[in-house]
Amino acid sequence: MDELVLGKELYNNLIVYMQPKYAMSTLRKRAIFLKTIFKKYKVLNTKTLKQMMSKFKYQHQRAAIVMINNYCYDSDIPFNIRVPSIKGQSKKLPDILNPDEIKLMIDSAPKPYNLVIRCLFNIGAGLRISEIIKMKWNDIRWLDWIKDKNSYGVAIIKSGKGSKDRIVNIPKKLMIDLYDYAKEQDLLNEFKIPFGGMMFPFGSDESNKLYKKDLMKINMERWKEDYLRSRYDWFRYNILKKCCEKALNKKIKVHQLRHSRATYLHEVEKVPIEDLRLLLGHSSLNTTMIYTRINPRRVFDNLKETKEI
Repeated sequence: MDELVLGKELYNNLIVYMQPKYAMSTLRKRAIFLKTIFKKYKVLNTKTLKQMMSKFKYQHQRAAIVMINNYCYDSDIPFNIRVPSIKGQSKKLPDILNPDEIKLMIDSAPKPYNLVIRCLFNIGAGLRISEIIKMKWNDIRWLDWIKDKNSYGVAIIKSGKGSKDRIVNIPKKLMIDLYDYAKEQDLLNEFKIPFGGMMFPFGSDESNKLYKKDLMKINMERWKEDYLRSRYDWFRYNILKKCCEKALNKKIKVHQLRHSRATYLHEVEKVPIEDLRLLLGHSSLNTTMIYTRINPRRVFDNLKETKEI
């Protein structure tokens, strides 16, 4: 098949196909781009691809066409088109925050969002913001921890990026403080175990309950995507911008906490990169290596005793 008809049914199928494979931000970006090309072009073939490529500026645009190839292969549709490479911009990684900066972020955030920041940084090798927004009390294995409160806790991060579950550790002090927070919120059952829905309120309880209830009835997956984005926007503006950025006097991206945690564990705690891959939930070790930024000063220190020729 030399060309593929770009119709509404194909577009909807592609959106469904992408949902378990990509993070929320990537999914939104791809959906917008696909909508644009489906509106402008009726078919995808060598001629229309050449027209598209002349206007492409970013790798994610090329990646969307490659994704169409992948969908056709997985769906047994006899279509494949060669997509030339384009010169993309190099991806800039978030700056690494040092321990003092992270402590200042925690101290500047009001309760319970100081706990949110601690969870983002300290659980496993760092959490994604979407994971802490979705995290429920029942995701933590409280019964095991209550038997020995001097031990670390364990949580299951459900439906992370790529719809994968993973098991992560929670440091002892954070477990104690999370338990005390649940107790303050009157969320302990008759067995003194925290229970209930989402752990943290991102915005007011009333706004969360009423958020796009009509959309929830029509399209639950779309509602989840919109809800996560709106809660992240609330956290970014009301906590990061108003509190943390003001305290540090610089702009912050929430993903910096995850990069900083992975780098700290690898550089300071000497956690093997293979173990970090599991904690971070990465499919590829190459992705983990990007997260664990190497500190040049440490490299130089390791070389200080080498002999000069």
